[in-house]
Amino acid sequence: MNFLKRLFGRSDDEESGPDLPITLDVEQRKAQLLRLEQSLDALVAAMKEDRTRLENPGWRARVAEYGRLAGEAMTQRQATLARDRLLDLVFEVRPVFTGPIPPELEQIGPLQDEVMAAAEALREVLPGERGGAS
Repeated sequence: MNFLKRLFGRSDDEESGPDLPITLDVEQRKAQLLRLEQSLDALVAAMKEDRTRLENPGWRARVAEYGRLAGEAMTQRQATLARDRLLDLVFEVRPVFTGPIPPELEQIGPLQDEVMAAAEALREVLPGERGGAS
């Protein structure tokens, strides 16, 4: 439940009442989108280095998915920002590996961690965005 409160900009003290309006901090959100875009691009580049894995259709699809998400982050960064579109984007981001990373792919670990951290940062409501404050 705390996750939903954070998503809609409520503090732990607010149990009921209308959702607080959220006015995006455009400059900070654009910087966060750039971070997500660049981290996804770095992950794609690392995933493409392993030519033998690129023969695997699942691996190729995941590479394409991360490339598409990087493109979406760039598109949103260049357009008028909307919270619902930001959330749609970040909820699509998922880790390459949910379990242990194979030893031969250890270089993916830090890149995956950065992608997930960048997505999490975009999920959070920034303090200046609560209650419509600019």
